[in-house]
Amino acid sequence: MRLDIAGLAQREDFARAGVTLPEFDVQQMQESGRETPCWIHVGPGNIFRVFIARVAAEMIAAGHQWPITAVVPMDPKELDTQLAAHDLMTLGVTLREDGTRGLDVIAGMSEGLATRREDDFARLIEIIKQPQVSLMSFTITEKGYAIRDSASNLQSAVVDAIASDPHAYQPHTMGLVAGLLVHRFEAGAAPITFMSCDNFSNNGDKLRDSVLTIVEGWNESGSVSDEFVAWVKDGSQVAFPISVIDKITPRPNESVAEDLAKLGFEDMALQVLGRTPLAGFVNSEPTEYLIVEDAFAGERPPFEDFGVLIASRKVCDDFEHMKFTTCLNPLHTALAVSGCLLRFPTIDSEMRDPALAALVNRLGWDEGLPVVVDPGIVAPSDFLREVLEVRFPNPFLPDDPARIAMDTSQKLPIRFGETIKAYIERGLDLDSLEAMPLVFAIWCRYLMGIADDGAAFTPSSDPLLEELQAHVAGIKLGDELTSEAVHETLQPILSNSTIFAVNLYETPLAAKVEAFFPRLIAGPGAVRDTLNKEMNIK
Repeated sequence: MRLDIAGLAQREDFARAGVTLPEFDVQQMQESGRETPCWIHVGPGNIFRVFIARVAAEMIAAGHQWPITAVVPMDPKELDTQLAAHDLMTLGVTLREDGTRGLDVIAGMSEGLATRREDDFARLIEIIKQPQVSLMSFTITEKGYAIRDSASNLQSAVVDAIASDPHAYQPHTMGLVAGLLVHRFEAGAAPITFMSCDNFSNNGDKLRDSVLTIVEGWNESGSVSDEFVAWVKDGSQVAFPISVIDKITPRPNESVAEDLAKLGFEDMALQVLGRTPLAGFVNSEPTEYLIVEDAFAGERPPFEDFGVLIASRKVCDDFEHMKFTTCLNPLHTALAVSGCLLRFPTIDSEMRDPALAALVNRLGWDEGLPVVVDPGIVAPSDFLREVLEVRFPNPFLPDDPARIAMDTSQKLPIRFGETIKAYIERGLDLDSLEAMPLVFAIWCRYLMGIADDGAAFTPSSDPLLEELQAHVAGIKLGDELTSEAVHETLQPILSNSTIFAVNLYETPLAAKVEAFFPRLIAGPGAVRDTLNKEMNIK
């Protein structure tokens, strides 16, 4: 079996393998979608392919024509390997906690473009000018929206974008988006919604702010008109709803690829781009949520009929607060950096470690829930219980701690800083927090790039990694640091309110981090010893 349009003709083979096929003519859908595009998605990574594209496919099957034009803003090989090789289809592999699997061919895309290719960029401009195109969604990760460095200065790529012709190709994704808006405005200014589906707080606000920074920079230099700026700022014309997405989607796993080969698939082997494995399948958990603020400009898909909740901003904010700051994301980060240091292969294996399980339970139940807000659509205690008892421990969901550890510096202000601020605002005792400063200290220890066994490991990519590692560069395992030396090492990190959302030295937490850190670097095994002692594991 092969996953492409020609291969779909072998329906009996797919049926024997237990694979569900699309209930419509994929080739016809794609031809129609190229003739009349209506939805663009930037960053067609794993969560998009298995979740958002599936929602589009379900709508198409029900007679709603919302096929997606997928746009890759980075390496074109991602498009070629994961999508073009399979005629823009994906094999969704749902890994259930009882060991069974769901296998579904997802066909929600009609066209694939890589903006680094001149012809594809020209085609994207042609598409954005068409008035029936009313939605552009995004899954480009938090760093894709970043336009400033840790010192709040504009990145050089953004400075270059502002100094360049708005009509030209922009390598920075936010510059690309701003430029597409210029083309759309000049083609008639039809309303459009820019819907971020990335896994961080107030994503639509961040998208709007980043795009407007570039738009206003162009305006100041005389490259775009005041009328254009006013149009972008008008929410009835260009909307930036916030959203909350939740579905654990690990990198494609070799064991899944091997099982698919045994079922008869010839084209599901993993290929590696840099350090990233790519495949024609996406393995994921069953649980999923997508809540989108009811703030659209122009026509929108009938999302609410296909499992997407369209809700008020308050519901989005409350669900986001529950997920990002207390009940899932901070726990994930704690397991990620600890797991890398202790060389755990997967998140689920960490949950079978008594000390790590105790750490995230304390983070969630004891330190997070006191400041959580009930979103009304799911009780926080139920959500947290599912995370800790079902989702994270799922032994059939092989999620790599290093994947979760990517861009940790960008995640800390939301995943932990918001909870710290909530404690301050409510007058709660910050000195009662113990698991949180331990996680911060473990992250500082992680930045050394030395695992708990004393051997080196490669930390996951992070925009601030080089800058942060410079602060701990002189530290070695076994060093007996004075309190002054610890403070000198950690002060530039812990005082950075861009990283933690607050200056930790204005709280009791910095002193706790500084107390934990010498224990964590005492020698090989020190991370394990510290975790066991703090979590009362004998």
